[in-house]
Amino acid sequence: MSMSGDFNPPDGDFNSGPNYPSAFGITFTPMVSGICLGVLGLAAAAYGWMTFVDPLRIETEALDAKVKEKQAQLGDQQKIEADLKKAKVRLAQVEQQRTQVLSLFAQPKNMDTILLDLNQLIKRNNAGILEGKRAKLASCPDWVKEQFTTIPDGQRFEESIGPLVADAKLTSFKPSSAVTPGAAPAAGATTVPNVVTDGSLGVELNNKLKRETVDIAFEGNFNQTQQIFRTIERLQPLLVMRNMSIAVGRGGGTGASPILYEINSNSPIPEALRNCQPDTVLKTSFKMDALIPVTPEEAKLLVPTPTASPSPGASPSPSTPPK
Repeated sequence: MSMSGDFNPPDGDFNSGPNYPSAFGITFTPMVSGICLGVLGLAAAAYGWMTFVDPLRIETEALDAKVKEKQAQLGDQQKIEADLKKAKVRLAQVEQQRTQVLSLFAQPKNMDTILLDLNQLIKRNNAGILEGKRAKLASCPDWVKEQFTTIPDGQRFEESIGPLVADAKLTSFKPSSAVTPGAAPAAGATTVPNVVTDGSLGVELNNKLKRETVDIAFEGNFNQTQQIFRTIERLQPLLVMRNMSIAVGRGGGTGASPILYEINSNSPIPEALRNCQPDTVLKTSFKMDALIPVTPEEAKLLVPTPTASPSPGASPSPSTPPK
């Protein structure tokens, strides 16, 4: 049996190539399948990003913004607390300064004893008056010394020529305020007496201080007068002296007759008698203002009461009824 050299396959499609699946008119070759799988992967990745990653990113950014906001608030709170501590320290310093300043002003209890205080400080200048009179008499003639053998004779002699050594004394103490110093406002009172409102102490102190005024007069020689004013300046309450008047009273060089010196004589005083002349007495008068801080209760009375405004459209009532 003989066979030909040509081979004829039983199926004509035997050499037609690979058979790839197809759908929707597209043959899914390896390249097409790879591209489709890549697109599907990208779509799945985009879907996963949009579904899971992006919301988480937004939430993370929101949380991060809240954290930063809280940190900023915490920083602000710490700054506020530091500023509050500084303010409290400053307030304590201001209160201390206020207390120190108020302690300089007079108080009602000071006004109750100011007469006694003034009288004592003026009399304090008479501590060496006896020694001074003895020293001056030592330089006087014998007939002058004889005038002081007894106290009544010495007093009559000084009344005629003036005191050999002036005796400092308070001659007048008269409160000129409308109310008694230190007295509390009357019950039901709507005003506070003696409040400073004229701007004489500065506009800032209007309605913050009360002024208690006392008319004072005293007499003494120059050194005593000077020492009395220096002592008043050292008193604890803040006092203001005004309307001061100083007049020369009895004593040497005032028109009274010096010892052994004729009135209306133009001849000079003998050298031996220059140290035996009566003191020049100065009579001093002035007004003394004691400045007292207004109490919180009085400050409430000084606040103006708002007046009720008429309602819109309301007409004033006629003074006389219509006829």
